[in-house]
Amino acid sequence: MSAFDPAALGLRAATGPAAAEPRDTLGQGDFLTLLITQLRNQDPLSPLDNEAFVAQLAQFSTVSGINASNEKLDRLAGFAGSDARASAPQWIGRAVEGEAGVSGRVASVSIAPDSTLSLTLDDGRTLPAAGVTRIS
Repeated sequence: MSAFDPAALGLRAATGPAAAEPRDTLGQGDFLTLLITQLRNQDPLSPLDNEAFVAQLAQFSTVSGINASNEKLDRLAGFAGSDARASAPQWIGRAVEGEAGVSGRVASVSIAPDSTLSLTLDDGRTLPAAGVTRIS
């Protein structure tokens, strides 16, 4: 097996801070570089089939769409966490009852990294907000 030679494919070595960081995935720039290299080095007597070219572009568009959807879902998850933060002050001073007969007045509210609320009662006990069965 021969060694991989990027120069033979018309590629050049990356430089700068990003070159030092290894990546597990290819991005849009990588795809375009490979596509342009493929077009430059194709056999003029047997050019790239139009269907294969359109299929490659469609695959890339699909991947780009999936990445955009993931970014939007991440933002949506962040909004869910901010909703928990907005509702936290509403618990303070309320009398609550929860699982296993735990009851008392809410003295403070803690918000976990996953945006779950934990209520600290006036006697020092804690109760997850999801475990509250009655509020008064």
